[in-house]
Amino acid sequence: MRPIALIVLLVVTVTAPAHAQFTEVQPGVRVRLEAPGIVAGRYVATVLSRTADSIIVGMPNATPVRVPIASITGIEISRGSSRMVGAQRGIVWGVPIGLAAGLLTYAATPACTRCNPDDLNPHSGAFIVWSAVSGVVYGAAIGALVGREKWERFDTRSRAAFEVRSGRLLVGLSLRQR
Repeated sequence: MRPIALIVLLVVTVTAPAHAQFTEVQPGVRVRLEAPGIVAGRYVATVLSRTADSIIVGMPNATPVRVPIASITGIEISRGSSRMVGAQRGIVWGVPIGLAAGLLTYAATPACTRCNPDDLNPHSGAFIVWSAVSGVVYGAAIGALVGREKWERFDTRSRAAFEVRSGRLLVGLSLRQR
């Protein structure tokens, strides 16, 4: 009797987070999921319907796909567009672009021999730094204007399945380490 109680306790303890995370996967929610053998790579779609063991997802120009919950190895739920995430992404792009522009200008401009020391000389290290900082400012501004979709990732490491066959209770437990 003790092994059965231990198995039930283990299954309930380990699978509680997995059960809770799928309550947010409801029709109308935009998801990004990974389900090897069902969809290729990370599949971004909208949940069309949901049953106890699967979800049906679809995109505007694609056939709906039934994805068994047991096959999902990774899932993220969209939290909408975020200007902050867009600004961060803009900075990631803006710094290298600004730095490259500064380096190209530095390389293409001859050294100035009669320049005013108070002016920003394109043939100086300060100009390269200024270009990189400009990339930060412009990248953040453009990224904030455009925005970027914010995704919340859910843990899918543990899952349990129960099934009755021929009058016997079958228990399946999936543990995945990341």
